[in-house]
Amino acid sequence: MLIIFDLDDTLIDTSRYLTPIVFKNTIKELISNGLQIDEDWAIKTIFQIDKKSISSKESIKKFLSDIFAKKIFFDIAFKAMTSQKNEIKIFTLKNAKSTLRYLSKAHKLAIVTKGDVKFQFEKIKKAGIDTSLFSKIVVTKKSKQLEYKRIMKDLGYESLDTFVCGDRVEYDLKPAKKIGCSTIHMKWGRGKKIFKNEDRKVVDYTINSLEEILKILDTKIEVKNAGK
Repeated sequence: MLIIFDLDDTLIDTSRYLTPIVFKNTIKELISNGLQIDEDWAIKTIFQIDKKSISSKESIKKFLSDIFAKKIFFDIAFKAMTSQKNEIKIFTLKNAKSTLRYLSKAHKLAIVTKGDVKFQFEKIKKAGIDTSLFSKIVVTKKSKQLEYKRIMKDLGYESLDTFVCGDRVEYDLKPAKKIGCSTIHMKWGRGKKIFKNEDRKVVDYTINSLEEILKILDTKIEVKNAGK
């Protein structure tokens, strides 16, 4: 089987540990560059916006739009978000490393993540994820569907033998479902937010921890073998 993972809130615990620090540092950077706002109010407001947002970048964008900030502050904010200080610690989800090692022994693994290339690879490194376990690691700013197709073609897998695991239905799973892949919804981070009825048609499996994938794969393989 081929298993394609999202990164943030699927392999690393972004929402709990990284996002709050990114927001606070970004607000400090905006203020130091002349944006006249109250720091405590700004941070509180962004956290409220983020509860309904699809990404931290969108949260910052909405915050700045709501206060009619000049374009230069958008540029400063987005640069600050991907230029965080080295002392920031990044953690994987529970049992992620051991699960990935186990999976890599019998399956092909890949990562497709959206964002800044340098920052995403920096997060992987800081989290201590062994990149040698993955046949492909792709960072994109576009739809993931094209990358899923490319990886499947490059590694020689059909959609029936491919799983895609991610926390965001819209970004991670819908593109996978459109090309026939099985989808695993990681109920973590943004994946814990409101689950729309139409999303249920996109999600084949839902997990709360990464090791639950092992049971899903075992069941899938048993069904496949029984059909031969």
